[in-house]
Amino acid sequence: MKIVFFVICLFMVGLLNAQSKKEQIEILINRVDSLSQVVISQSKTLNDKNSLISGLNTKITTLESNISALNENVSKLSSEFQDYKKESKNKQQELNAKNAEISDLQPQIKFKTDSLYLLRAELEKLKPAPKPMVTNNNTSNKVIQTNSYKSVKIGTQTWMTENLNVDKFRNGDPIPQAKTNAEWYAAGDNNQPAWCYYDNDSANGAKYGKLYNWYAVNDSRGLAPAGYHIPSHAEWTFLTTYLGDFDIAGENMKSKSGWDKNGNGTNRSGFSGLPGGFRNINGTFYVVGEDGYWWSSSEASLNAWYRGLIYFYGYVVMKEDDKANGFSVRCLRD
Repeated sequence: MKIVFFVICLFMVGLLNAQSKKEQIEILINRVDSLSQVVISQSKTLNDKNSLISGLNTKITTLESNISALNENVSKLSSEFQDYKKESKNKQQELNAKNAEISDLQPQIKFKTDSLYLLRAELEKLKPAPKPMVTNNNTSNKVIQTNSYKSVKIGTQTWMTENLNVDKFRNGDPIPQAKTNAEWYAAGDNNQPAWCYYDNDSANGAKYGKLYNWYAVNDSRGLAPAGYHIPSHAEWTFLTTYLGDFDIAGENMKSKSGWDKNGNGTNRSGFSGLPGGFRNINGTFYVVGEDGYWWSSSEASLNAWYRGLIYFYGYVVMKEDDKANGFSVRCLRD
């Protein structure tokens, strides 16, 4: 600022030599005013810059504080994560040990399950024979079904080697035949028994037997002929267990011929399973020649258990499905 003022003074002295005093004074006053405005403006600009720098320094300080806090959180989270990894590793080791224990117990469980089925089978054999059915000779429409079926002994069980093909209950009452999709659907919707031939073609009945909904299977009048019953879920399981368990029993249960797409089995068991297909709840027919499905007498919540053989693999399907479906039926000797 002193240098600026000195320059101004030299400049004013020069002017005094060239102009009158009054003019020189006026010029000096104007010059001083102009320079004062410049100085004031520059001072204001400097103050604004200082204020901006101060604000930026405050923001930098705040950011540095935030970064420090974040670094502390990251460090804490990293420590917690390491603890979690260590705990997770310990849990996995415990889980592996439990799985190993379960694997060791599986053979024992299977042995005990097989033993239970064998004991049940022996118990069934010890039950007294059913009393002969008394018929009413005065009722002409009460004809006892006298169809004879071939059978085979598999372990301690004796199974029919063909699918059931009756149109009357054991007491002689007719089982309603459902030919149309509407009739089939209505029977299932009303929990009423029904049967049909696959594609409503009697020629299929001669080969595959009839298809029945589960309400016919479960009817108290008896679907199975005298001396037989519809196998339960447990009795089906006993059969597949005896034949090497469900994953290989299918090949032993399939007939040697009659299956499409190279689906024939070995029939080592003599079960002679054929691919009779099925009818769904709406009345549509499916997969004859490829798959075979058989009802059990056991319910499963709102559905019922069944077994199935499929053309492209050798294990036995064990599932539950809608009772209104039409499946084949195999009977087991009492």
